[in-house]
Parts: sequence; structure tokens; C-alpha cells
Amino acid sequence: MPPFARVLEELEPRRLPLARLELLTVELPLVEPFRSAIGSRRTRRALLVRWDDGDGAFGVGECSCRPDPYFSAEYLESAGALIADHLAPRLSAGMRYGELRRETERIRGWPFAKGALLDAVHDLFRRRGEAGPLEIWRPEGAAGVPAGISLGLPGDAASLAERVRAAAAEGYRRVKLKIRPGLDRSTLAAARDAAPGLALGLDANGSFGEDGIDELARLAELGPAFVEQPFPPERLDLARELKRRAPALTLCLDESVTGVGSLAAAHALGAIDELNLKPGRVGGELAAIAVAERAEALGVPTWVGGMFETGIGRAANLRLAARLPGAAAHDLSPSRRYFAEDLVEDPAEMDASGRVAAPGPPPRLAGERIARCLVERRTLTPEGACSTS
Repeated sequence: MPPFARVLEELEPRRLPLARLELLTVELPLVEPFRSAIGSRRTRRALLVRWDDGDGAFGVGECSCRPDPYFSAEYLESAGALIADHLAPRLSAGMRYGELRRETERIRGWPFAKGALLDAVHDLFRRRGEAGPLEIWRPEGAAGVPAGISLGLPGDAASLAERVRAAAAEGYRRVKLKIRPGLDRSTLAAARDAAPGLALGLDANGSFGEDGIDELARLAELGPAFVEQPFPPERLDLARELKRRAPALTLCLDESVTGVGSLAAAHALGAIDELNLKPGRVGGELAAIAVAERAEALGVPTWVGGMFETGIGRAANLRLAARLPGAAAHDLSPSRRYFAEDLVEDPAEMDASGRVAAPGPPPRLAGERIARCLVERRTLTPEGACSTS
């Protein structure tokens, strides 16, 4: 039996007691502003989905989409509305996991929202001492995850070079720089030369168009580890043309891959060399397993990226990354890189060798901090009751 089929076989019959579902919107300040081609952010606003089973156990999943529609069509407020209006009313107190999964599959799109709800259930399983999807798929994961760091759009060359040297000194295995059309290549060259032994990736967040193919092709002269998502998600035709003009470039896709089908299509077109797999973008932990499995079958190297998740979502991402041992680095920096205070008592830390410890048990929630960062709480019950505070 294929590994993914074995995961479904074990999970589908499990019953899911449900007393209430809570949607918690929280907002945390970032340690420093972060700029990309999408825009600048100073805080991380997140949606937490909490599933209470009524017997004292609970699970929490993090919806990792942005609060705006600039990375994907789905954004935070709309994801919460999707869960409240179209998923929560379909829940029943004694449904089985297979029924829940099929209810999510009836809805077209909305992977972040659907993944957060399913991941709350996966977290519930682990807190009850049961195996989640990843533990069934691959029971053993690596103890540590090699970490890369993503730096925002650069300012001047000197300050960027200093940040790259600092990242190398801290032990990071790779630095990824955000880029946009018209960026001075001498600035990127300064970053490359600051730490010659450190892998350097470039991420455009889909900001280039058809007129940017030549500019991107010239980046091959810098010898980057990869160029990530140079074009808008649907423009696989441009990605294929870039590969034709600059075959030496390693082309990594992010936003373009929303599931197994889009991955297979990109591969068939010759438009992908490497995959940045963000679990929330494809529909959560279960969907990420299916994508990772297909990527392996196609021979597409895969690593795990992040969406500024709090310690809740970061632990979930690290759990997946620990089961992808072939990756040189994952974009999973420790929590202190982003937040002065996280929402968990045991945030991710990195050792001197550049590895972040993979989580064992689910993280312990910092209830007081969650309350302090709370923007809104919506409580839903299987009987259809709803309250907002």
C-alpha cells in the first residue's frame, strides 16, 4: 500500500468528539520590519483554530495566510469567514475523520482555512497520545532541521553584506534574499561575496513579468542556489521560457504549487527544479504529505518554507521538515528571529551548527500571551451557536 494511502486508512475511521470550535485572531509585533516585493509588514496577524473535544482534550491549528490578498487570493479575514460560514455548520459532535476530510474537499480552493481546521484535529490526536499523519507516514524524523534565513529587500550593499556575514556566523546553512525588478545586481554580488561558502537563494515573490526574463537570466552570473517564484503563480509559461534562456538557473516554485496537480503540471512543462513546500499553502499537514510524496516520485528536491508562523505553526512546519532529510536547508529560522515573545512556552531554537530541534510533543501554549495578543474570539458549537468577543 502506498504510504499516503496507509495514512488515510489509519486516520479515516477515527471519531472526532467536538464540544466547540474557537477561532482566535491574534497579532504579534515583529522584532524588525520585513520587506519583500509583496510589501512591508511590522506585525504577524494569525488565525488560530482550536478544537475542543469536551473531554478535556484540545488541538490547535494555525491558519498561516497573510492578512491581505497579495500572496494568495485567500486572506486571513476571509479564511475565518470560510470556516465559520461553510465548514463549522457541517461539523457534528460524533463525525469521523474521513467525513471531515471529505467536507473540506467539497470546497474549491481555500487551502489555508481547510488546512488550519484539519491541523487542529491532527494536533488533538497528538495531545491525546495518538499518531498524527506525519508519524504514520514516516514514524521517524530527524532530531534537527538545517535552517536557512530569509532576509527582506536589501537597502545598501554594505549593510546587506554585514547581515549576510552575521547570518553565516550564527550558523545558518543558507541565506535567501528577497528581490524585485530593477534591483542593483552589485548589491546582490556584495551579499554573495560577504560569505562565499554560504548558499545564497533569491526570492522574487512573483514580481517579474514577461519583460523581466532577460534581467532574471542575467542573475545566473551570480551563481545563486536558486531563483524562487520569479513570475506570478499562473505564469508557468514564463518559468519555462526562463529555463530555456538560462538553463543553469535552478528554478524554485512557491506560490505556483498549490497541490499535487499544479506540481505535476509544472514538472511536465519543465518549469520547476526545486520546491518550497509551505504546508498552509497546499492545505495543511495531510495535503503536504501528498505533495512531498509526489515531488519525491518526480525527482523534485523539496524543502519547507514559512509564512511568519507563530510557534504553533512553526512546530508543525518543523515536524514536516524533519521528515524531508534530503534538504540542505529549510526556511525555518528560530522564533526569536521574528518575535520577542512567542505564543508557546518552548519556542524553536537553533544550535551553533545551524540546526533547529524538531518538535516532539505538541508545544505548550502560553495562555497569558495569547490573551494579551488576542484581537477577536469566535466560538462555534455543533448545534450552530456562535458568539464573538
